[in-house]
Amino acid sequence: MVFTLHFNKKVIQRAMPIYIGYLFLGLACGILGQQAHIAPIEAFIMSILAYSGSGQFICIAMLLDNASLFSILVTNFMVSLRYMFFSTAMYPHIKNCSLPYSVIFAQNITDETFAVNLDSFNKDKDWDPQQGLALGFSPCLVWASANFIGCTAAAWLNPPTELVSYILVAMFLGIWSSYLHDTVLLIAGLLGGILSVLLSFVVPFKLHIVLATLIVSVIACWLEVKHSKKEEAKS
Repeated sequence: MVFTLHFNKKVIQRAMPIYIGYLFLGLACGILGQQAHIAPIEAFIMSILAYSGSGQFICIAMLLDNASLFSILVTNFMVSLRYMFFSTAMYPHIKNCSLPYSVIFAQNITDETFAVNLDSFNKDKDWDPQQGLALGFSPCLVWASANFIGCTAAAWLNPPTELVSYILVAMFLGIWSSYLHDTVLLIAGLLGGILSVLLSFVVPFKLHIVLATLIVSVIACWLEVKHSKKEEAKS
């Protein structure tokens, strides 16, 4: 398949919440990046090549903590492992595309674009890889541009970095609130938050977040499997 993307009204409508979220979070990430002495053009390039909001925030936080390059690479590798599973789940919908096309498609997968794309592929028979790529690529441009603007503005305005913490907390609470109807995910979220705080006292370089996530994910999977077996036994 020739490299094409189909940017239309449907893509804009479905990606608009992502655009808004990436705009404000990108500005916050750029502000933090300036605190770590990252130049605006470097922030823009990093946002394109390492298209991972959580990864970039962790990288910048570790740079501010004077962490080693190896620690930063290992942490980001662990945090980004989920994209491998996202790409695998997306493969049936793009299996007829060429390898370069598939690679570019996978490069533009994030938590948010994966969720919207997967839902669109499953529920909209007219949704195709070209629209899927447009939905993945356009938020990337918003994210990278917001990082550039935030990094540039921070050098002049010197805004308080404490604001970033509130933005991040608000975003994650907003995402988590959509799962409050699910008992397993509700327990996993509460347990993950408590465990992350406890581990932060003994685990350095933000690795407590990764460790808490892995532990809680395993527990949530075990609870889900156990619940599924009970439902099968009843039926």
